[in-house]
Amino acid sequence: MINQLRADAFRLTRLTGFYLTLLLVIGYSALITKTKSVGGIMADANENVLHHLAHSNWSIIDGIRGLTMSASVLMYVLMGLFVIIIGYEFSQQTYKNTLISGISRFQFILAKYVMLLLTILVNITIYFLTVIVTSLVLNRKLGTSWGHLLQTASITTVTVAFFISIVFSIAILILMLTSSVIISSIFIVIFPLAISMFHVDANWNWLTYVDFFGASNKVAMGTLSPSQFGPYILTCGIILVICIGFSLLAIQEKEL
Repeated sequence: MINQLRADAFRLTRLTGFYLTLLLVIGYSALITKTKSVGGIMADANENVLHHLAHSNWSIIDGIRGLTMSASVLMYVLMGLFVIIIGYEFSQQTYKNTLISGISRFQFILAKYVMLLLTILVNITIYFLTVIVTSLVLNRKLGTSWGHLLQTASITTVTVAFFISIVFSIAILILMLTSSVIISSIFIVIFPLAISMFHVDANWNWLTYVDFFGASNKVAMGTLSPSQFGPYILTCGIILVICIGFSLLAIQEKEL
């Protein structure tokens, strides 16, 4: 599996698409920070926070919160990484060469998820670093202590990256079942929109735990304490195990 990760990392860092994605992430972060414009898919956004962000001079901590509330758009930017890391191999059937080389199907699926998670984490880290650097260039105040700022940025970075990777793990399962990068990509596009729509229109309390970006917003706002985070982690863990398990079953049925 380590060799597979190295091979994917080597290939990824030599593709223009990887660096183009980084530039888009940096540009998007800098644009939101400069214009103080919050956008994204938000089912239950805190109206007081939105009003504050819309009518005040942003501090750096406000920038972190604004960027978190706009993070759902990143799913569409990072979708290209899904295609590069695993989608292209299945559309061209080149994944068979990898499996023939000796790696097990479980190691293959797990390596692809880990590579996606690491790549997403790198991009989200740069996303939040950009808001801090841009805010400093614009001479904005911290709005809090450096310790609290870095803690908030770190927790939010890990949370957003992990939640996006869970959505991508479901997309991997769909890719295994359909062998269609188009269908799995459409799922990535539709998922946050569907969750947001049903969260607003349907009185289904369980949707709270799959509204990943809503949870990220609550973390950034400080309205979701660590003690309340357990059900979200449990839900994500169950989804991840199911997706990896069924992806393994699906790929075992494919001929080499």
